[in-house]
Amino acid sequence: MPARRAALSELTDAEFVRAVLKELDSRRSFSTVRDQLGTLLAMGPTLTGATEAGVGQLVEDALARARTLMAEQMLVLEQPLFTAVEVSQVLGARGGGNRTAAARVRARGDIIGLEVQGRFLFPAFQFDIAQARVHPVVAEINQLLDALTEPWGVARWWLTTQDRTTPTDLIGRGEKRLRALAAATAAAG
Repeated sequence: MPARRAALSELTDAEFVRAVLKELDSRRSFSTVRDQLGTLLAMGPTLTGATEAGVGQLVEDALARARTLMAEQMLVLEQPLFTAVEVSQVLGARGGGNRTAAARVRARGDIIGLEVQGRFLFPAFQFDIAQARVHPVVAEINQLLDALTEPWGVARWWLTTQDRTTPTDLIGRGEKRLRALAAATAAAG
């Protein structure tokens, strides 16, 4: 590690900024704050003492948001997940390696598909395996909450405790309450 620090200290400011941005580009978990951090890094050499304090708070705020987002994503990724092939098998699609069933259901907004390292993963709670289908109430709520365009947010919603329970706990046994929670979330914005 000391050799790396020495190598970094030998870079010009512009080279250092490019090196940091290149590293941020390779880490998807920083994609939401990459542009803000890049702008702040590029401005670094020209900031005056008076503006550094305000920018420092911006950096702290951006880092706090990034940490929160990463923690929320880890909550989702710690749950059982299916691949597209497994979704197709659960839904009874015929043919080996058939991914089209998962893609079709995801494209309708019926299920949450999370892009992770270039492939989609699907939270397992969405499926009624015994009936070889998506839980109808899950499809309904995923459409209401716009799982197609906000998959991570909708996945976090399903797993976040609300009123002493998580929405996933209500699938198949508290669907009226589940619909009410979803409607309140959709109305809030």
